[in-house]
This record gives sequence, structure tokens and C-alpha cells, in this order.
Amino acid sequence: MYRYSHPEFEGVIFKNDWLMIKDTTLTINAGYAWDGATPKWQPFGLFTVGTPDGALRFNLPWTYQATLVHDALTQFRDTLPLSKRQVTQIFDDQLYELKWPLRKLYVWAVDRFGPQDFAGDR
Repeated sequence: MYRYSHPEFEGVIFKNDWLMIKDTTLTINAGYAWDGATPKWQPFGLFTVGTPDGALRFNLPWTYQATLVHDALTQFRDTLPLSKRQVTQIFDDQLYELKWPLRKLYVWAVDRFGPQDFAGDR
């Protein structure tokens, strides 16, 4: 289980089998699976080509939490009452907190090439 609080979750109440948002806190249940930073490919399973997740920090890839939260929020974007701007801001803030050196590039790519259709924008 992973929990993350953010001001953009203020007033949002949401729950499904994998995540819950209540009292400005997102909870992602254990067992939720995601693929880290994308796109990436592993030709012949020998090496990785694509968007790096960063060096290991505390036995996890540097961007582990930020990609977890972003993937969960975008996976359920059709039913979550969050806008694209809010989800992108959360991702940006997490990468900033992590001091990820490629933050601006990642946020730009997510904003430009990531999902564009969020329920909170309708």
C-alpha cells in the first residue's frame, strides 16, 4: 500500500478496487501494477531502451512513487474527478520533491504526449 497527500486532492472523494482518495490523501492498494516511466522497450530482454526510471535510491528506482501515482491517476482518468492539469501538477510536484534532474523534460513529455482526456476536464 502506498499513500500520498497533495493539495490537488482537496475535496476529491473516489474509491475503486485499486485506489482511494479521501481527505487530500491518495491510497494505492498493494498489488497494483504499473510499468514505471514510459515509453521503453527491452530488445531481446537484454537491455532497456527508452525513458529511464533513474538510479536506485533506497532500493527503488528514483521515479518509482511519481510514476506509480501518475499511472494510477491516468489509468482511472475516465472516472476520477481530476483534470489533466491537476494530474500533471501532482506529477511535477512529486518529481520536484524527489529532486529528479530531468523533471522539466518528463513533465513536458507527460503533458504533451500523455493521455489528454480526463473526466475532470469535461
